[in-house]
Amino acid sequence: MNSRSGRRHPSARDLLISETAELERLCEHLADEPFICVDTEFLSGQTFWPKLCLVQLAGSDGEGHAVDTLAELDLEPLYRLLNEAPPIKVFHACRQDVGIFFLATGRVPTPLFDTQVAAMACGYGEAASYANLAQAIAGVTISKADRYTDWSRRPLSPAQLAYALADVTHLPAIYRKLADRLDEADRWEWLDEEMETLTDPDSYRLRAEEAWRRAKLPPLPPRQQLVAQFLAAAREEMAKKADRPRRWILSDEALVQIARTGPSSAGELAEVRGVSETVARGRTGSRLLEAVREGRAATLPKAEGRPKSRHKSPAAAVLLRALIRQVAAEHGIAPKLLASTEELDRIAAGDRDMAAFRGWRNRVFGERAAALCEGRIALGVDGGKLREIPLDEQG
Repeated sequence: MNSRSGRRHPSARDLLISETAELERLCEHLADEPFICVDTEFLSGQTFWPKLCLVQLAGSDGEGHAVDTLAELDLEPLYRLLNEAPPIKVFHACRQDVGIFFLATGRVPTPLFDTQVAAMACGYGEAASYANLAQAIAGVTISKADRYTDWSRRPLSPAQLAYALADVTHLPAIYRKLADRLDEADRWEWLDEEMETLTDPDSYRLRAEEAWRRAKLPPLPPRQQLVAQFLAAAREEMAKKADRPRRWILSDEALVQIARTGPSSAGELAEVRGVSETVARGRTGSRLLEAVREGRAATLPKAEGRPKSRHKSPAAAVLLRALIRQVAAEHGIAPKLLASTEELDRIAAGDRDMAAFRGWRNRVFGERAAALCEGRIALGVDGGKLREIPLDEQG
């Protein structure tokens, strides 16, 4: 806090908060700010649940502080600041950070502003990194030297703290610039729609029955797909209980192979690559075999048992790729913000159940994409530029 008194410029070590009283004073100060910038450092990959190690905070003046979440302090003032205090909470690529806070409190920090999402709406390209925005907007270069550091080790070095604090000290300038660009382009509605998803608690609830959506599953026949879903749910439950990464319980590759072969005994399960004899004959193997039985006995959902017939249209997909590049160029945004390559293929096949046909995306791109696929407009070239031609203009 010395920097606010003007007595001396604080070192990174001075800005490490490790006592509850210090945290309370900081949060009281930040609660009066128009916005606060937030980032986290955590460990993942060794456990199912991420381990929060550090929370970095900065007010509108860009002065950063790091909260040592591994110290013996009460984090309730921090959670009140994030969940109840009025300042806008500014993050960059916030999904993982917000997920950690939701895990700790059952609530999502609000109101929320994600600079990565805002940057895409402002023409800074697809998934703009914090380092790129800091360079483009604040004119600073972010060091990557401590990117893969072990944030659980104590004490943290001055270099580690400086690296962590840099993740929030330049966010005020980035936020202000992007907010101005959103004002100029009248695109706050675009951002608000994206924030609705990011502030929806359902976005962060890890339901076992939905675990298959996070796995890397190839296209499978309906019955095998259903077995894979039961296997993914069983793996999710076991990983949560043991606090181990999913892949330590069962790899995606082994899960798919089990779904395909449908083993009915420990011996057959042990023949699957990636499943040892010990695992197959233990509790994990028993639960996996149970999941196979459940998947084989379950009733196939009608939508998956008799999928809708969709004709692939390579020609329409090619035209959609040209159209999306044209629309993105018109608005100065990344094509990916409108629809992914996979979604373009689905649109070409007749699918309309996706984000491209909702909200601002529908007004900007979806309506035009549907008109193209349904033969209501054609594409032509006029003066070297792509032109959409209503069919009633055709001779």
